[in-house]
Amino acid sequence: MEKNGNKSSDKKSIFGKHWYSNIYLILSIMFIIWMLFFDTNSYLTHKELNNEISKLKHEKEFYKSKLDSENIQYKNLKNNKEAREKYARENYFFKKNNEDIFIMVTKDDSIAPKTKL
Repeated sequence: MEKNGNKSSDKKSIFGKHWYSNIYLILSIMFIIWMLFFDTNSYLTHKELNNEISKLKHEKEFYKSKLDSENIQYKNLKNNKEAREKYARENYFFKKNNEDIFIMVTKDDSIAPKTKL
């Protein structure tokens, strides 16, 4: 003995009659959007900072390995006279008194001494 012949109108959804009338749902969605995109501690900011941290860790490892190789070269130059002479000749164009040096320059090369970074 229903007044309405439609049974589907009696059922309520989990959000109520109209989903947009539920203030808690609207506020929850707005809060999630705010936290993901607009807050100072947003997901996007954290993602950028994590990428920067990863990049800096890779740079740290690179410079650590570079420092180790430079220390090995320094110890070699400090203890070995022939290695010092070879390094000076190759990088700073040093020469002995009785010899001449001929420098072959191509378009890609420069006459400036090689500096290692």
